[in-house]
Amino acid sequence: MSVPEPTERDRLSELPDDLLHRILRFLDTRQVVTELSCLSRRWRYLWATLPFITLRSGYNVSEKFGNLLLLLRDGTVPLRTFCLHSCYWKNFEYERRWLRHALTRGLCVLELNLSSRDCFQLPECVFSCTTLEEFNLLATTAMESIAPRSVCLPWLKKLHLHFVHFVDPSVAEKINSGCPALEDLSLSECFLGSFKILSDTLKILSISNCHYEEIHVSAPNLCSLRLTVFRKVHLDGMPFLVSAWVYLCDGGVQYLAQSGYDLAAALCNAQHLELFRFNLFLQDIMGSSALEGLSFCKLKSLYIGEWRVADFYGPLAYFLGHAPNLVALTLDQWKLYQIHNGNTNLEALEKEPKVELKLVSALTRDLERLLIRLSKGDDIGEFRKMRCLLKEKTKPKETEIVWF
Repeated sequence: MSVPEPTERDRLSELPDDLLHRILRFLDTRQVVTELSCLSRRWRYLWATLPFITLRSGYNVSEKFGNLLLLLRDGTVPLRTFCLHSCYWKNFEYERRWLRHALTRGLCVLELNLSSRDCFQLPECVFSCTTLEEFNLLATTAMESIAPRSVCLPWLKKLHLHFVHFVDPSVAEKINSGCPALEDLSLSECFLGSFKILSDTLKILSISNCHYEEIHVSAPNLCSLRLTVFRKVHLDGMPFLVSAWVYLCDGGVQYLAQSGYDLAAALCNAQHLELFRFNLFLQDIMGSSALEGLSFCKLKSLYIGEWRVADFYGPLAYFLGHAPNLVALTLDQWKLYQIHNGNTNLEALEKEPKVELKLVSALTRDLERLLIRLSKGDDIGEFRKMRCLLKEKTKPKETEIVWF
């Protein structure tokens, strides 16, 4: 009597659904539906219970495919994440229909990637989804305009917008009142006009490379700030601020002349600071009597990005005298060259520094780390002078100098 040969186990079919869903999350939904069913019998209809859908309209995803996918999936399984990549205006009508359908299925995360030359025009239901917790909108070709009649997103915690036009100031007011749980707000390359942020729940705020007339931020529980100063900026107190990244654009300094103290005072509680082109800002506010009592006692690490060696003098003299607990200092030109694609900003070189490098005689704590990263084309004599004074006054345990 012959012994039957053992059949090969289908290990893929034995994997639990939760693990299979995590694996398939990294794939396009069309691949899951049309290609992966051949790997395992159990995978044949697994797409119907996926809690996420990613549709790349125009990339082998037709209107018929999207319609059938949304209609035939298991309606008892909530749709948690919906990602839509749109690139052609002729598809907008049925893509908006997909979007409306997804928003009625308990959606938590919505991601829109718009690369068409025409405005997509988001439906009103996007701004009234009571289950939405995260909304990411990325427009890459045409600026997407938003002007919702109202905003009611009670559970929204994360809102990231790129290349978006806020049609009027009331949009910001509607976001303030309609997003009571918002914790993470990121605006990049947006047109904001006059923009006011009033939130007691906001912890992370990023406003980078945006055009605006004026920004007012009142977020007392903010922990992380990323800000490009383009025009007028008014920041209320941020007692819980941990880290901040601030870049001053051309002309941004002149708009801070009257509110410079607000910016400095808002940053004084930070433990980690990254400041770009701050020398010009400090030159204009250094003589203010209001700054005499301002101290950066919590500051542990300081990053300063300037164009020239001489431009480091003002920030160094100021912060080393007002940050007694500083342990890490970085002087860097590289990130500025990256931001400007290697092109030196000539306007920044026109204003000669008024503040000489006068370091305090001693710090309450010696530096643990000093990093200097400079261009080979910079003034070697100025660099040697600054390096000697820094080593003498700050006594760093570790020093690193990088040329590029």
